[in-house]
Amino acid sequence: MRRSLRGDIAASGQVEPGGDLLIVNGEVFQPGYAVSAGLELGDEFKTFFCGVEDIAFAVETGRTRVYETIGGRDLAEFGLIQIASYPRPTATLLSSVSAYLEHRQRPPISAASISAPTKLYQLMLLAQDELPVPATFYLPRRLLNGSFADLADRLGLPFILKAMNARGGRLNFLVQTEIDFLRYVEDPAHAKAAFLAQQFIPNNGTFRILVFGRDVPVVMHRCNTDGSHLTNTEQGGHATLFEVETFDTEALGMAVRAAELMGCEIAGVNVVQDRQTRQWYLLEVSSSPAIGSGAFAEEKTRAYSSYLRTKLSAVCK
Repeated sequence: MRRSLRGDIAASGQVEPGGDLLIVNGEVFQPGYAVSAGLELGDEFKTFFCGVEDIAFAVETGRTRVYETIGGRDLAEFGLIQIASYPRPTATLLSSVSAYLEHRQRPPISAASISAPTKLYQLMLLAQDELPVPATFYLPRRLLNGSFADLADRLGLPFILKAMNARGGRLNFLVQTEIDFLRYVEDPAHAKAAFLAQQFIPNNGTFRILVFGRDVPVVMHRCNTDGSHLTNTEQGGHATLFEVETFDTEALGMAVRAAELMGCEIAGVNVVQDRQTRQWYLLEVSSSPAIGSGAFAEEKTRAYSSYLRTKLSAVCK
């Protein structure tokens, strides 16, 4: 049955946790396998199964949902979730699942320590802290190809399709039509990519805000003059230095808070302003921003040196 993304987001309110067990990637424990007889929990508990390819995510400012797409149940409804094995992209998604369950005050998943931070994980944390982020969906591959109509309805056109782990503007596409969409998701070269579908924010460029501790010493504006939606300098974007003292204090505060949430003392925070509504949105937090290279390397290095001197002085007092 085809499920509506709008319905899935609408269901993202409070859920009542139960005592059921969800085993992810636990095919060997299902009936039909010899070892399944060994998984006996009695009549008090029910056991459900799904694969990592059955888990979907919906992220909006102040509202997130992670659910299994077989029965449509929110993961927060389960009393306990166990990961039985780790085929791709399990490790990629674990940090995001873990952040969601912690936010919903549910027991942590097993082996969350093997997970890695991703764009999806960052967006989950930011949205759950009520910080503004573009609406974003992650769908398992088996559902992605047929999801264009729902995604376009929820995100509007155009929307962004980008790989969860790519950097520097790589595998980041602006989707105008269903033909565009299918060309990207069905490309054999992208077969292993885990894609996020994200609301496109109409803009006049993006901003990279450097955060050192709780201070912002450098703000750069980045835009592309060839009409591309990509503003990364690696993709031909042009960078301009902005005066921090006159920059929007709301955006600066958002950047500092985002760095804190990610546990980053040094961070490069990407933000964008909707040119129609003037609303600021957080796009990404980099824990290893280019300081001694790239645009304005001299200015960034000078600010970094000042920060380090201040830190050392405090230590030596």
